[in-house]
Amino acid sequence: MVETKPVEAHAAAREAILAFIAGRNPGLAPGAVTDATSLVTSDALDSIGVLDLMMELGDQFGFDIEEDAFELAHFESVDALAAFVEAKRVRARP
Repeated sequence: MVETKPVEAHAAAREAILAFIAGRNPGLAPGAVTDATSLVTSDALDSIGVLDLMMELGDQFGFDIEEDAFELAHFESVDALAAFVEAKRVRARP
């Protein structure tokens, strides 16, 4: 699990998301996916990719994947998903 301060946690989550997407899509041009890229309407991830991403983020940041993890609002942008991950990480801390 990644131990960081809130601002650092958001940045770490954002970087983890972008790295995951880049790893899944090696043909993507650098900068094709930004903080504002929608994970709902873009071709950055398919449905299995979203599931794999959430499992990876849960493992990396130490939170359980629950039903609320898949609300569309969390996938409106990379930044929105990073904020969700940060909030889940904070709630998961002992």
